[in-house]
Amino acid sequence: MFRYTLRQVEYFVAVADHGSLSAAADVCRVSQAGISLAVTELEKAVGTQLVVRHKAKGATLTSAGHRFLPDARALLHQAEELQATIVERQDELAGPLAIGCYTTLSAFWVPAMTAGFAAPNPKLELAITEGDPEELQKQLLDGRLDAVLTHTRHVVGGLRMRVVKEGRPYILLGAGHRLAGRDKIALRELAGEDMVLLDIPSVRDNQLPNLRASGLDPKIAWRSTSFEAVRGMVARGLGYTVLIQRPPLDLSYEGLPLVCAEIDGEIGHSDICFAYPGGQRLTMRLQALMDFCAAEAGRTG
Repeated sequence: MFRYTLRQVEYFVAVADHGSLSAAADVCRVSQAGISLAVTELEKAVGTQLVVRHKAKGATLTSAGHRFLPDARALLHQAEELQATIVERQDELAGPLAIGCYTTLSAFWVPAMTAGFAAPNPKLELAITEGDPEELQKQLLDGRLDAVLTHTRHVVGGLRMRVVKEGRPYILLGAGHRLAGRDKIALRELAGEDMVLLDIPSVRDNQLPNLRASGLDPKIAWRSTSFEAVRGMVARGLGYTVLIQRPPLDLSYEGLPLVCAEIDGEIGHSDICFAYPGGQRLTMRLQALMDFCAAEAGRTG
């Protein structure tokens, strides 16, 4: 006989995630007393204290609680999987699907995933968390996410990945740039020219070394953490940039024309992929999402 219930485990994980009994009660839509009682009963069942309650200061996990937390998450995940599998065997996608999406990819992929994949499957509970690839992958390894949509260059060790779209960098120029009429441009032809940098960690840590390894040491004159601000500055003639994501219209937010050119020569790729834990079976709904994104990438080019 099991001496604890899934509901008790669920409430314990909620306390761990939200840092207090009251916050967990709000999320779980039960009384604070109900949360407290459930956690107490769980502690009795496992024979050790899991949570330390602090008056007016929330709750923290004991060392035993920290050790128990990953197993508690895994248990809840397995229970959700069992329930969803019963429905999916009837050829319906159902159950929770928690996906992380790298912030610079979200404008290109979140609308498609929500409207084209989640909306037609009403029994599917798709939750998308946007953020930095490193932080998202930490959540993935902690069991909070099922997969992360990111670039292959960002994927950490111990994770598997499925590429859904090629990510070859390209050069973006203003319409008045001297090289704007060229379909292909060698990186060395941009030596000494001002660059507008998309100033985010993944570009600084991956793309800049990639450009230098390919023969161009960028002269960075302007920076922005905004993808569209960078495109806008390039359209204004402040310099060139190198990007991977390409909107369907070569226009800035102001309506100014932009010109894209292929890089002539070898350049490292940073393909778009789903990263997910190795050694675990992919759920039907995660596999279906990956298939959908691969098909969407093929349709849109």
